[in-house]
Amino acid sequence: MSELRLIVDHLRLNYTGPFDANALFKHINAFLFERGWDSDIEKEFEQNVKTGKQIEVQIKCWKRISDYVRLWPKIRILVSDYNKVDAIVDKKKVKVGNGRVVIYIDAYLELDESQRWEGLPFFQFLRTIYNNFIYKVYTERFEQRLSYDMHHLYNTIEQFFNVYRSYKVVSKAPPFSAV
Repeated sequence: MSELRLIVDHLRLNYTGPFDANALFKHINAFLFERGWDSDIEKEFEQNVKTGKQIEVQIKCWKRISDYVRLWPKIRILVSDYNKVDAIVDKKKVKVGNGRVVIYIDAYLELDESQRWEGLPFFQFLRTIYNNFIYKVYTERFEQRLSYDMHHLYNTIEQFFNVYRSYKVVSKAPPFSAV
């Protein structure tokens, strides 16, 4: 089995207030595309309840650095009590969503992805020596790069939410009404 190192463990972002969920997902996908990440949506659930919509999206990303190393973050977005509301921005009335968001970011570094060193216990021993002593400088760089990218994603999502902090919610629409 390949070696999997946890680099970023549950980097968490909480936000409550007005925001546009579709714009949030597009913002995250645009960030990943700009940085050269391949991504896939593992989970995508939406459920209507009395208090509003409950949305859960899990995005799995990866970037192959070499045939030996792969960077592998996972982004989980939980939206709850999401309703369409009227808000005032620059003295104009606009429709936006309102709710709570929790975003978790985990990131892994996978070494020996193709499992070439798994045949014999002696090869596993050599792989451990190789990873911890010979290839250590490179893996530390990859870990720093992965950590930097995930913290940069965290900061850009925070900036995205800061745009909506100036919105003042005026009225709430019921979750099942036609908008």
